[in-house]
Amino acid sequence: MSSTQKSRSKSKRKNSQAQPVFEDEDKIDQIMKDITLKRPRNAYTQFVLSESEKQKSQNKDIKIKIAELTSSCAEKWKKLSKDEKKKFEKLYEDEKLKYKKDLELVRHYLFKDFNENIRRAPTAYHIFLSEKLRLGFEQHLDPKDIKKAANEEWNKMTVEQKKVYKDKQKQNDNWFEKAKSIRKITPIALFIQKKVQEAKDAKKDPPQLKDIAPAWKSLSKKEKKTYEKYAQELNEEKEQLQDLYEITQGVKPKRPNGAFRIFLQEKAKNNEIKNLTQGRDLWKQLPEDQKEEYLKKSHRCQLAYKYKKMLYYKQIKKILPKKPGSAFVQFIKEKKGQKPPEGQAFLKYWSSVYEKLTPEQKAKYEEKAKQAKEIYDKKLEQFANKVFDMPKKPRSAFAFYLIERFPSLKKEKPDALQPELFKIAAEEWQGGKEINKDEYIKNSETDKRRFKRQFQEFKKRGYYSNNPNDIEDDVEEDKKKSSKKRSSSKKSKKKSKSKSKSKSKSKSKKKTQKSGKSKSKKKEKEEKKE
Repeated sequence: MSSTQKSRSKSKRKNSQAQPVFEDEDKIDQIMKDITLKRPRNAYTQFVLSESEKQKSQNKDIKIKIAELTSSCAEKWKKLSKDEKKKFEKLYEDEKLKYKKDLELVRHYLFKDFNENIRRAPTAYHIFLSEKLRLGFEQHLDPKDIKKAANEEWNKMTVEQKKVYKDKQKQNDNWFEKAKSIRKITPIALFIQKKVQEAKDAKKDPPQLKDIAPAWKSLSKKEKKTYEKYAQELNEEKEQLQDLYEITQGVKPKRPNGAFRIFLQEKAKNNEIKNLTQGRDLWKQLPEDQKEEYLKKSHRCQLAYKYKKMLYYKQIKKILPKKPGSAFVQFIKEKKGQKPPEGQAFLKYWSSVYEKLTPEQKAKYEEKAKQAKEIYDKKLEQFANKVFDMPKKPRSAFAFYLIERFPSLKKEKPDALQPELFKIAAEEWQGGKEINKDEYIKNSETDKRRFKRQFQEFKKRGYYSNNPNDIEDDVEEDKKKSSKKRSSSKKSKKKSKSKSKSKSKSKSKKKTQKSGKSKSKKKEKEEKKE
């Protein structure tokens, strides 16, 4: 491959990054529908599955025992010829290919092919596109149409016109750092931004929230929908940024919500439901077309979660210590390289030998296993101190009471639902029952101290110490600080007293010196007169 061909291929890649292809959402949903991201099963497991299906078809009424099935399958698998095994090996290869393709599709559609280059800063095209989106949003245009028009306009632009956006690209080098703190954009926030910008352009004072609130209420439904659409577009981009940040920084992904939970969250935001029972009734009444939309959303979230989880555990496997073996494993390690008699399997033979050993002989391998476990536990403690996600927020005094009270409430009222039990506990806390709140308040205060310390550590290093003794250490530190403050206050008081004493002494000295001088002058005058 010549140097000119290489440069052309590089330019093609750059153009493909700068000019994204806009595809139909329905088409993407159809592609995502067939993806499950299930790991490929090897040839032997494919054989076991086929055998279990055969037995189920032959004996529908009889329940298949897993232990019996696996033992019979193991013997049958050994007797199979190479040609017969090829059928199951092919099934495994097909599943492997599908899994790889599915991973590529998920990466392409859900993560927009984020790579090492995009991590540095947004491209000039992305800056140009964001400006066009903002202008189009003000004219109440559809974001999809704006993106298509922007793509066409960018292709027609000259190098000098593009240079303006390339200069802006250099100013946004801290793009990846912004991905850490992402909050959802609301339509009202966008409306406030617009009003503030209008005031700046007119060189007026920024408007107050009291004035903006009635202006927002007076907007028509069509105008509010444009704000909602634009906010949704921005939030989708920010979610992708958050996904990228989690993947690259090794943050443990959170399990996503299901279709019903997503539906509940939407309805609760719009104040359409007040409790769970109302939400359940609305969900049952929903037509199938609308339900399918929520199912599509949840399916996409599940695929993104599986992809992130896979990458997360890949990173963790590099750091995690290997689990130690049992006493029998230690015995097998010793026998590595020693061949068993002809016609006998390695594990079967040595397991029979191990069973015949005396308790004294076995004790040697048990001691080895114990030592290996101690080493493993020490390594695991070091790893447990490195938690990759944010520290848990501190619990309130009521939360501590609820944890203690909830099991007994459940026993008292087994038929009651969770929300009802929460209500009872809340009424008790507010004054329906006499409770010693001091203990729970103390617990919440210690938990707050724990969170503060862990959050400071997390900011500095990206992980925090997770030891239970740290809370006690915090209490001791607070005591030391308070004692230091007292001692320092006592010292300052002593210093002030000593200073006042020294000042009074110096004043008295000055007075005596002055009186002495005046006396000596009087004597001199008297002597002259004589």
